[in-house]
Amino acid sequence: MKRYKMMIAGLANPHAALYVNGAGRDTRLLDVIAVSDFDNARLEQAKIRAGEAANNISFHNDYIEMFDAHPDADAVMIGSDNIEHFAMFKEAVKRKLHIYMMKVISMDEDECRQMIEIEKTYDRVIAVELELHFNAQFAQAKKLIDSGRIGEIKSIYLTNISQSPCNYYKNWGDPLLSYGKRIPIRKGENTWRGGAITDHPHPYDVVRWLTGAEFKTVSAVSAVNQRAHLAVEDHAAITGELTNGVKYFINPSYSNLEERCEVRRLYWPKSLECNLKVTGTKGYVSADFFDRHSYLLGPGFPSPNRMLVDGVPRMDGGLDDSLVGSFVAAIEGRRAKPETVLADSYAAVRVMNAAYDSIYYGKTITLEEENL
Repeated sequence: MKRYKMMIAGLANPHAALYVNGAGRDTRLLDVIAVSDFDNARLEQAKIRAGEAANNISFHNDYIEMFDAHPDADAVMIGSDNIEHFAMFKEAVKRKLHIYMMKVISMDEDECRQMIEIEKTYDRVIAVELELHFNAQFAQAKKLIDSGRIGEIKSIYLTNISQSPCNYYKNWGDPLLSYGKRIPIRKGENTWRGGAITDHPHPYDVVRWLTGAEFKTVSAVSAVNQRAHLAVEDHAAITGELTNGVKYFINPSYSNLEERCEVRRLYWPKSLECNLKVTGTKGYVSADFFDRHSYLLGPGFPSPNRMLVDGVPRMDGGLDDSLVGSFVAAIEGRRAKPETVLADSYAAVRVMNAAYDSIYYGKTITLEEENL
């Protein structure tokens, strides 16, 4: 079994750091050979996370320098701030690398369309991390929906709510780094686009995946921030209709309050929730991605002095049934394409920008059909 040499360009997205010491949950497919980030603190954290594997990884402050130093690399993961994704993507294409992108690919829709146009004639594989496709609960919900067990879908409800990462990852609270430009959430306000809506593309992707439909109308609201110090929005509620008539409600908010500590602790209270509820003409299905079944109290545990037992099931599939596995399967020709690609991220970005426009102008936005 071939192991592919992968570089990581940027650690601004904390998901990228999860791949440093073994390429995610499966270590049989990729070897991380180099990591770059302009932030020395993030590089040091990556070295600690890598453990002994750090001896076989080169660390750089500049991704161009890293690319030059490793012409033998097969792939690159782009994990920088959103504003840098497009430039890194073009550099990776120039060097004929397979590309694994953190979401979102860009909040600039023109950049998204350019990437998709490049992809059409690019002879390498491009994947995007939208990991909920490989969640056991949601995969089972899709099977039930596709089999017709719950009948014709009438409505879908999805929350992707969390604590605010902006308190621990300061770059996530910078509208320029996150959204790419400074646009107020409403005219005359000092809260800017680039917060909770930008951070949570999963709901829009999952709705499309489960229903096979696109978003038709988007109506969003957002009140005053829960966290007055944040420069970006920390909550929103979004409703509308899909092209097949299904009604939806989506909540992508930072509405779970975090504890006051310097290092992010995803333990207590419930920090992340991704709840799905689908109503059909014959039945109803619900699932919670981040379901935690028990809480154990005791000394010596962080956040503060509490520990969770994680009850989240994993996919019981083959090697290809994972984010990295899907990527490699496409490289090796066992799949026509990875599970989630540029077009999936772009479709989510269109809905996210429509939600921002809906809040800004105080009206429902209708999305026109696109043929890319």
